[in-house]
Amino acid sequence: MKNFIIIILSLVLFTPLAYADKKHGGKTIEVKISLGTEDNQMLFIPDTLTFERGKYYKLVLNNPSPDEHYFNSDAFSTHIFTRKVEVMDKTGKTVAEIHGATNGIELKPGATVEWFFLPMTKGKNLKLYCQKKGHAEKGMVGTINIVGDLK
Repeated sequence: MKNFIIIILSLVLFTPLAYADKKHGGKTIEVKISLGTEDNQMLFIPDTLTFERGKYYKLVLNNPSPDEHYFNSDAFSTHIFTRKVEVMDKTGKTVAEIHGATNGIELKPGATVEWFFLPMTKGKNLKLYCQKKGHAEKGMVGTINIVGDLK
């Protein structure tokens, strides 16, 4: 009986600590990417992204350039589960949430969007591009990889 009480007390006391970092699907790994540059270079920084299956990500998309840009990857959306996409105003306050499958996001100059997702299946060399006319041809392309085995 004494061992049973110790086990119950341990579960009550330590279970919340074990799950303290699990809010909204586990510890969030933040990855930042810029769409273009302030001096109007047509590129993604970084242009290669790698995500690991089973880890929870917050992809922070920012457009510092004077032009509109897209973060587009048709194949990427088929390999992940999107929990939500948050749209922020200039002060960083969330003004909209989007739920469900997302293939592309257009960012106006100065805009920031946060995309919360969980990679589900492996994917290699998934095409990332800006679909604005002429932007991909000027170098606004990249690659997304999803690696790892689920544990």
